[in-house]
Amino acid sequence: MQTSRFQLGLIATLAVGLGFSLSSSEAIGYPAGAAVSLGTNPVVSTGGQLVGSDSATPLTVPSDSSLVITSVALSAFNASSGCLANSSVVISDGTDDLARYAVGLGRSSSSYSNYVPILVADMSSGIHIPAGATLTMTSQPHYWSGCSSDVLNIEYTVSGYYAQP
Repeated sequence: MQTSRFQLGLIATLAVGLGFSLSSSEAIGYPAGAAVSLGTNPVVSTGGQLVGSDSATPLTVPSDSSLVITSVALSAFNASSGCLANSSVVISDGTDDLARYAVGLGRSSSSYSNYVPILVADMSSGIHIPAGATLTMTSQPHYWSGCSSDVLNIEYTVSGYYAQP
């Protein structure tokens, strides 16, 4: 069997086309998730305790960064076994309220045993604290009954990352 010039031309054209389509081109990268573009370890985490009607300023964001809070964990407690109480926890940048959460203690009507709800909020977009602002955590009690010293204690942990403003 003899190969015609047409077949040879077709094979050569296909080979060149395949080689051209497989040749390397300029790489373009698109972020798959949150793009963090600051330093080698921009992750930050802080925690503390709020007692009754209390306010805390656990950190101030550096002037060359913004803070994005991606996770908040809150838990409530009181020394009394019969405590029934709830409180709001407000996260602000020192000026504006950016998030509000409710936590509390309760008791079972059948056994009178306490349970401590734990609130964990994981956010993909997060809470933005601008450059130079102060992260402020505030508890605002709403109701308490049978609690020692009439206060609800709240443990908090916030974590996130620094990013370019």
